[in-house]
Amino acid sequence: MNRLHLCASGVAGVLLLSLSGCGSSARTDPQSPNPVAQRQVVNVLAPGQSGFVSTAGQVQGSATGEPGDFGDHLDDQRIPYWSFEYKPGEFADVSGLTAEEPIDGLRIYRDDYGVPIIYAETAYDLAYGMGYALTADRLFLQDGARRLARGSLAELTGPGDVPADIEARVLTYSEAEYQAIYDALPQEPRDMVDGYVAGANAWIERVLADPGLLPAEYALLTVMPEPFSATDVLAAGVFITRAVASNGGNEFDNVAVLRELESQHGRELGRAIFQSVHWVDDTRAAVTVPAEEARFSNITTPPDQRDAVFNAMADFALSLPAGLDRGMGTGDAAVPSPLLAMPSASSLELSANLRRMFNPAGGASYMAVVAPERSTTGNAQLINGPQLGYGYPTQLMELEVHGAGFDARGSTAPLLPVIGIGYGERTAWGVTTGNSKTIDSFIETLDADNPNRYLHDGQLKAMDCRDETIHYRGSTGMVDGVPGVPVGPASFSTTVEVCRTVHGPVVARSDDGSRARSVQYAMWMREVETIFGVLDWMRVDDFDAFEAAMRRVTWNENTMYADADGNIAYWHPGLHPRRSPMGDQRLPLPGEGAFDHLGLMSFDQLPHSVNPAQGYLANWNNKPAVGWGEGVGGQAGSTPAGADQRVTNWLDALQADPQVSFDDLLAMDRLIGIKDPRARAFVPLLSDYAGGDVSERHAALLAPVLAWDRNHFRPDMDITDEAATDTVGATVFDVFVRALRSELFASLLPDGLFRQMSRLGNHEYDVAPLDNLALRILVPESSAVTPVFDFLGERSRRDVIAAALDRADAQLQTDFGSEDVSSYTRVHHRDDLCSLTGVVGPCITMPHQDRGSWIHAVAFE
Repeated sequence: MNRLHLCASGVAGVLLLSLSGCGSSARTDPQSPNPVAQRQVVNVLAPGQSGFVSTAGQVQGSATGEPGDFGDHLDDQRIPYWSFEYKPGEFADVSGLTAEEPIDGLRIYRDDYGVPIIYAETAYDLAYGMGYALTADRLFLQDGARRLARGSLAELTGPGDVPADIEARVLTYSEAEYQAIYDALPQEPRDMVDGYVAGANAWIERVLADPGLLPAEYALLTVMPEPFSATDVLAAGVFITRAVASNGGNEFDNVAVLRELESQHGRELGRAIFQSVHWVDDTRAAVTVPAEEARFSNITTPPDQRDAVFNAMADFALSLPAGLDRGMGTGDAAVPSPLLAMPSASSLELSANLRRMFNPAGGASYMAVVAPERSTTGNAQLINGPQLGYGYPTQLMELEVHGAGFDARGSTAPLLPVIGIGYGERTAWGVTTGNSKTIDSFIETLDADNPNRYLHDGQLKAMDCRDETIHYRGSTGMVDGVPGVPVGPASFSTTVEVCRTVHGPVVARSDDGSRARSVQYAMWMREVETIFGVLDWMRVDDFDAFEAAMRRVTWNENTMYADADGNIAYWHPGLHPRRSPMGDQRLPLPGEGAFDHLGLMSFDQLPHSVNPAQGYLANWNNKPAVGWGEGVGGQAGSTPAGADQRVTNWLDALQADPQVSFDDLLAMDRLIGIKDPRARAFVPLLSDYAGGDVSERHAALLAPVLAWDRNHFRPDMDITDEAATDTVGATVFDVFVRALRSELFASLLPDGLFRQMSRLGNHEYDVAPLDNLALRILVPESSAVTPVFDFLGERSRRDVIAAALDRADAQLQTDFGSEDVSSYTRVHHRDDLCSLTGVVGPCITMPHQDRGSWIHAVAFE
């Protein structure tokens, strides 16, 4: 049945909400297309569109200290962003703008913020404009992406990046394989790749002819930019897709934790603690797909067999020889050190920052959609905020394209000829990292006579091996084990042997030579297929076409959708393995064949929701659906899910507003950026504690917390003041939550595990996994999982809270040197905004807001 109905009013039909007299019923089927789409659109990209700093700009900006003086459109969206403002995001009116025409049939306009608006007739010409314009904006960033993807960064930065280059060669594809992928591309994607490369290289030709267009990073490194190739674009696509849209392969972190727990507590207690801290599926966790609507599972082991399977796999993992946790495929290779001159400390920051350029460890993203019946616009709304950190520039860049059937505006990543996040004429979409485990470690048993043969399915099989040569520049020396300034051409080289098994790349070998570890990617050799689906996103006009495009993507990027016909939807897509029920996702698998994957899950088996009855959906990298096992690695980006997670800020706000206006949606974006998500669960705990018999000191500490507005960000904060402070309530609460973690877990968990499960990534005031475990212990009804280990012992909940308050009190008195509670106002956490190199361009800080570094919001009317 339809949610929206065309009801007669006089002689005209108008689109109304489902009201009495016009019919009212929930629906799951998408609406038929409506040819008219009116909407409100805003967006913002902090700190700005450009990443270009010329040598002259570097001199000017360094002289004044003003970020905007380093280059045009480098910093013009920073203050609006931190002031919770947005810029108009509708398709640009180019009638008053002047076009650049690099080739016949292509016009590139720039709006007031330097965003390229590209018109062309063919796919090739349109992509030519994308490559040309975005390389003008972000040449050095695109070069960095290319070199990280191809394993050639050391050719630019010197020997310190040789281990990372080796790792990239191990994990990805050879030049011949990339060429084969290119040769197999359908005509339109190939035209897009070719056009993008041609446009990018046309800009590089201009740079080589005009020193004023050369990014200052190249002058600093004493090199010149080199042309891009089609296989560079494909490699960047593989690299970025894996970095943000796949997860796993870190099982040996868990093996090390399990080994240490058993050493500290014995086998039985150690395993009980491990399973309590590294739980897999809490059916009361915050999810995106409404729990009453559907359940989905990627766990093949029946619940009543999971403990036995865990113990069997733990026995296997702990029996493995040493050395499988590290190897060439994990970045563990020797750093060559040709010393050509005296070292210079100034270059050390440069090399380190370049290696971290695309580090996804702290990344995250949020998105929400609202259905017509809960919207004052009478139609669907969407907001998306990818969180990829801040800098000069950020990873994302904005553009608008028209032609060859495409009409879209939004953002893209370096070297990708698509708009991966954005909106078309009648549709809008957003993405967040899915965090499901799609990479698995298999342990191969090696032939004693030939280390490049292994046992599989009862046969000895030869590994597929090849040599890879890594070229690198010399270095001025070593400082604290880190190479200094790179000098001269990339005239040095080292050659390594790279091997694969039926499971995938061999990343490590045991010290005794008996075993090897290979990693299996669910997307192996299929990463580039995602471009087929995303290209369709840029041109489709209705739900059916968009869902068909969703079935083509292979990456695990949560996707939300809204359209002018009133549809909203969510998908947790990609290629997900059906694992053997004998394996445990948290631990490595035997590679002899019995534990091999059983194929891939179908698209319809993956979490999704279309036009839910509740009228809204939200995601913030959280558990997608009840029954889905996620977060098995425990790293900051992918943590075991519980009832308390940052997405609850969105879910609570949406649930509380039965009629969401566009202004309401933008106000929610502000709210989720400043509201402490831990307060939802832990302030009531403290309130309950305060209602009993408490000491005068505890009452004094709790009073500002109970009166607190639950925001970590003062409404009157001076965003330019690096010493700006938070409220007493926010300060005391934060110290209490951290003290509670220590009180419950610090003495029981190894230091490494305690730190790992306390990580927050780039969410300074987020809910850590140990916070959810603490909540489960203190409020058992909040979770469907009963901890296997008794963390309370003989203490009551009040005992633990009192002890945590005492810890917090001691810490606060140490931090502020006073017993005066009113003096407890922490300096608000600030995020760094520095250049990619740390040398060229601005470097400042801004107050932490937990918001997207690119935000777009669309409300259809």
